[in-house]
Amino acid sequence: MTTYKEEFGKTIKQVSSDPTDAGAEGQIWFNTTAQVFKTVTSFGAWSSGTALGQVRRKGGGTGAQAAGMVFGGFDAATALGQTEQYNGTSWTEVGDLTTARGKLGSATAGSQTAALGFGGSTAEPSNPAIVNNSEEYNGSVWAEGDNLNTARYVIAGAGTQTAGLGFGGYTTSTNRNESEEYNGTSWAEGDNLNTARGNIAGGGTQTAALGATGFIDGGGGDTAVTEEYNGTSWTTVTVCPTAQASAILSGTQTNAIIFAGSPNLTTTFGYDGTNWSTRPSMATGRDRTSGFGTAATAALCAGGDGGTPGDEGIGTVEEFNTSINVVTAASWAAGGNLISGQRNGVTFGIQTSAVFAGGHNPGGISNNSETYNGTSWTEGNNLGAPADNAASAGTETAGVAFGGSPPAGGANNDTQEYNGTDWSEGNNLNTARYAIGGTGTQSAALASGGSPPGNTGSNLSEEYNGTDWSIGNTMGTGRYKLTIFGTQTAAVAAGGDTGPANVNNVEHYDGTSWTNATVYPSTLTYAASAGSQTDGLVFLGDLGPGYGATTNTYNGTAWAASATLANAGGNTEGCGTGALALAASGGPQSGRTDGAEEFTGASTSLNVKTLTSS
Repeated sequence: MTTYKEEFGKTIKQVSSDPTDAGAEGQIWFNTTAQVFKTVTSFGAWSSGTALGQVRRKGGGTGAQAAGMVFGGFDAATALGQTEQYNGTSWTEVGDLTTARGKLGSATAGSQTAALGFGGSTAEPSNPAIVNNSEEYNGSVWAEGDNLNTARYVIAGAGTQTAGLGFGGYTTSTNRNESEEYNGTSWAEGDNLNTARGNIAGGGTQTAALGATGFIDGGGGDTAVTEEYNGTSWTTVTVCPTAQASAILSGTQTNAIIFAGSPNLTTTFGYDGTNWSTRPSMATGRDRTSGFGTAATAALCAGGDGGTPGDEGIGTVEEFNTSINVVTAASWAAGGNLISGQRNGVTFGIQTSAVFAGGHNPGGISNNSETYNGTSWTEGNNLGAPADNAASAGTETAGVAFGGSPPAGGANNDTQEYNGTDWSEGNNLNTARYAIGGTGTQSAALASGGSPPGNTGSNLSEEYNGTDWSIGNTMGTGRYKLTIFGTQTAAVAAGGDTGPANVNNVEHYDGTSWTNATVYPSTLTYAASAGSQTDGLVFLGDLGPGYGATTNTYNGTAWAASATLANAGGNTEGCGTGALALAASGGPQSGRTDGAEEFTGASTSLNVKTLTSS
């Protein structure tokens, strides 16, 4: 019998704490503190992905999870020709099918530059117009290829553009058991399925295909039948744990997963070439989806039928990934309440060392200032002059507040610096503004946008060096009530009000000029933000209509939905980092709050398991 060292080339280590690096995968160690043997194992999980540009159901799909595509399908009763490609982050619309249709088959192991779609129906929902069309995609356009020998819809597929396989499906009133093989030029008859049916989940290759579950029309209903194809004949193997139809299969004949399916299932099952086992479920039940994937460890479920009567299709996307890391989702938690809550105050610092100052309450504009230690707020020395709708930058011991509205109304150009104890007057902004955006540090601050009296959006930017303000290049979109995060040389400006309308515009600043970036998911004003240009977040704000509790993270390129706050609101700034942020005071739809909430970003850790003798 071989030893562990002989098998893996390493001895079992003794450690007082578990390792944290990926190199621990597959290794065994003895934790001397817990007095147990441990290892790291992988596991699968579903997570939300970027929604489709076109809602659809009963479409085709092909490719790998981060380089796949969906095509065709139905939006309500309308047959679609649209094709969308996925790069792992976002969808891009490319060339349309030459024949718009749904319920078509796909060479599931194809790619974004070599796809194959065949069969289907051009009408929905009754008396389908069945077609035998076969089309090839070259990365730019679809072109007609040789037709299937048997026209049918809800046909399953496997293989590639030059070695494809189509099997099962229906004609108007008949379950089909035919298989056809495609060599890149023409279709030829192959061996028949043992169980004729449609809506089969198919995958694998032309010579090693897997067809699982399906629907037997005419009273047979959903089935759990599973068959394997070796390039010559089909063999019935172990049935799937659940009878279902219209599911998606990702992987190979010996290592695959099947997911979704009728009736609007969330279940996922894995197949190892012999047996089926339960895998983690999806968040959204659906069938007739347009999923894809070429591995049991990475798949994507896109669109489908969400189960609502009259459902026109959905655009939601979920991704399945296998990892040795446990992901802890981002979250907001209640922080300590302020002594005196205000609307339109400024916040700067980090989550455990912050300052909140100014704003207004029913008694008028405030000069109040409070500091936060991560647990509770303490009254500090007041601002030298009351300020409302100002902006700020810096840390708890070196902060700066600028602009805003004085008690008499209008806009001011005040600058006030904070040293951790006292506020002192600094040199004024060149242009007085309120509802201004600000970010950076006390010695390198950025002030952009805002409004002079009259509720019109300004595009002015100014830079502060700790002593004086200097004029910078203007933003592309003049606006006020915007939010800005990052640094003086790498900032992000999001949302705001141009005067005529609220906007979702986003711009980047590099210390010299502003450039347009990916727009925010919704229009917003009076939002809060924190973090850097490549690791930031925007939260709260007036999302038009109404104040929201949403959070969206930003990686410098794309926005992604994150944790929701307990309380909707806005009219405040945020502070901190993209991983640890603070929302303090501000206002709900009407009134004000003295509450604070703390954000903790998503994190990963190794999936460490204790070994037992059972």
